[in-house]
Amino acid sequence: MAVGKNKRMSKGGRRGTKKKIIEAMTRKEWYDVIAPATFKTRQACKALCNKTQGLKIAGDNLRGRVYEMNQADLDDATNKDQPFKRIKLEVKEVQGRNLLTQFHSMQMTT
Repeated sequence: MAVGKNKRMSKGGRRGTKKKIIEAMTRKEWYDVIAPATFKTRQACKALCNKTQGLKIAGDNLRGRVYEMNQADLDDATNKDQPFKRIKLEVKEVQGRNLLTQFHSMQMTT
């Protein structure tokens, strides 16, 4: 190799163009997490996921996610026992913009 010769420039430089810089939030969609019917508050929280693009389907990314929250938030209760119970809900089905969940586990905190 000759002194001072740039190896990459000898092949014709860069081919192609730079990627367009797109804001990440423009590719996202909001979904409502729906708790099971046993709780008073049905809409538990909101979830964020990438839009369906090509073979990457949004529903497949959402199924199986586990959300953790207080039982007091789901029951709208002010009992002393409720805030210490942590409920986990797992997404089982996607219907439009709603994520239907099923009870996954419960944990007692101190």
